[in-house]
Amino acid sequence: MPKSLSKKIAIDLGSSKIRIVLVDDLQNDVWELSPVDFRAKVFEEAACLARRKDNHKTLAIGKEALMMRGRLDSFAEIVFPFFQSRIIDQEAATILMKELLKKVFKGLVLNPVAMVTTVAAATPWQRRTLSQFFYELGFTKVNLVAAPLAAAIGAGVPVADASGTLFLQMGASGAQLSSIALGSLLFNEDSDFGGDRLDTEIIDYLALAENFAISLENAELLKRQVFSLISAPKTSRSLLVAGKTANGGNPLELKIKSSDLEQIATAFQLEYESLIKALLVRIPPDLVVDVLQKGLLLSGGLAQINGLEDFLAQKFAFPVALLDTPDLLASMGAATLLKNIDLFGKSLSFDV
Repeated sequence: MPKSLSKKIAIDLGSSKIRIVLVDDLQNDVWELSPVDFRAKVFEEAACLARRKDNHKTLAIGKEALMMRGRLDSFAEIVFPFFQSRIIDQEAATILMKELLKKVFKGLVLNPVAMVTTVAAATPWQRRTLSQFFYELGFTKVNLVAAPLAAAIGAGVPVADASGTLFLQMGASGAQLSSIALGSLLFNEDSDFGGDRLDTEIIDYLALAENFAISLENAELLKRQVFSLISAPKTSRSLLVAGKTANGGNPLELKIKSSDLEQIATAFQLEYESLIKALLVRIPPDLVVDVLQKGLLLSGGLAQINGLEDFLAQKFAFPVALLDTPDLLASMGAATLLKNIDLFGKSLSFDV
């Protein structure tokens, strides 16, 4: 069989974004590539499609569909078919993945093999369902790996060591805090306070406190550019946002400052403080010693939230580090695993 017809792909299956890497195109090991070079190899698309409600005719997929959000009539909808490794709309999931794979493969492919990330808390039933979904798409081999483990591998963490590593993977649908050692997730705690919920909290709070209704797109801008977990003059930011009055619908522009969102920041702080404390209570003393020595590593797109690293470092008596290119680490790790599956398969815990 010609080599060009057999493909291996790594899929970071997020709830809001899907990242796909054609492993055959990686001539070097992932760690030898610069972040810029690796990002150029990643096909990234919004994990959604737009369709008519009556006949489910697809109107657009990915970024094109996302641009329609908030602009569709009552007869159309935006569907995100994946949520925390669950397929919540089988029809939409199948259409979306088929279209994305067409763009990635660009031609005839025989016997494709996949490495797919899942949330750490995925149940055996959810993992089997996800595997079966990709087998039905035509894959001849499907491997599943928990996103925190994949991200740790992508960051170059020696996950097979006996010494434990505390790893926080943060995304749109929530966060997964894991203690990683001996190639496995030994202990895990999760939270549903992810980027999507933070968007919703910002929208609801401004409507209540300022009588100001804003779009989800503007909420995401405020999340990235203004929202901060550290209250200090040097970290204060502001953004002029367009919207309307929540009760009357009159057009309105307001300058939103970091201090305006402090109440949401407090709720976010309490959630993640509780998350870390819950895991520390569960892990044995030896792993606590490892944490005190090595600290907490932050990964995922939401890990780039303003002030997170400083807040956690101040709150807990161990170092906290935001890893480079945190949004790409899970896909980097999945690609590394698939590229070196014979080597990693002997020492790591993942489904094959």
